[in-house]
Amino acid sequence: MPVPVSRDSAWVRAKRALQAEVFSISGEDSLQGRISAMRYPSTSAKVGTAAACRVQMSLTIGGAPESAELVSTTRWIAPTGMAAHPDVCEEDRQETLDRIALTIAPPAP
Repeated sequence: MPVPVSRDSAWVRAKRALQAEVFSISGEDSLQGRISAMRYPSTSAKVGTAAACRVQMSLTIGGAPESAELVSTTRWIAPTGMAAHPDVCEEDRQETLDRIALTIAPPAP
């Protein structure tokens, strides 16, 4: 997805957004514009809730210096007990991606 901010700004905002979403960053390469992160489930999460989902994310920020392009690869991983609630993790994954995208490129006022 094209992002109307500089590559450097998109990198900083992406990292900040992941940290705000309580992701543990497992790898980052600012020169290549890559960040890998995982959000682990809450220890007190109840099966059937979004808090029981683990989300794995890989972001790549490329494009021209003045206009970044964001590419993401994500997946959710759920405990066996969540098999009856697959939509919960998928919805949580999508909402998380949407919030991160808004942090990287906020809507124009």
